[in-house]
Amino acid sequence: MKTNVTQRTYGQKQASLRLGRLRKQTGELSLIEAGAVLGAAALLAVALFLGVPFVRNMVQSSSFTSEAGMFHSGIQNATQNDADFSGETLTSLATNHAFDAAGARVASDYSAVTGIFGGAVTAVPGKVTTANDAIVTTYPVPKAVCSMSVSALVNTFTEVTVNGTVVFSPTTTFNSATAGTACGSAGNVATVGLYTTRS
Repeated sequence: MKTNVTQRTYGQKQASLRLGRLRKQTGELSLIEAGAVLGAAALLAVALFLGVPFVRNMVQSSSFTSEAGMFHSGIQNATQNDADFSGETLTSLATNHAFDAAGARVASDYSAVTGIFGGAVTAVPGKVTTANDAIVTTYPVPKAVCSMSVSALVNTFTEVTVNGTVVFSPTTTFNSATAGTACGSAGNVATVGLYTTRS
């Protein structure tokens, strides 16, 4: 019998096995593991590349639709005592806080309003059924935002035009194909005309 050999307890054996496993796992990735990591990174990059423009357009569409709705309410509030809209201008409406939703994009002298996407917003008296019965707000937007927003805007405004094409009015039923074609008819930027009336 050997007397210089020490007997290890069960706990010492388990600790030795764990230490062996730890030593085995430290170090570089195997080729298979490295390939899996690179593949996952490539899939993530593709998903971001394809998904970001869609998400950006959805967010911009939501922002535009929200701001347009606020302009509608602001115009109605600013003109509630007027017999018609004949005396209204962009400056008079901005002075009466119709475009407060634009915040700092309203010029300090109320002479101009800049849209979310950088173009000039205009507001002039217009006609839906009789002269001066509406304020026509024109708003330049990217064509993708136009296509994604117009169907929501027809629920708020009495009449909606896109690049001069009437896509919705009391006598024109909304058609998404017509709206999509109109949104792309002038290149990358579409001018959306929004008619605010008393109703």
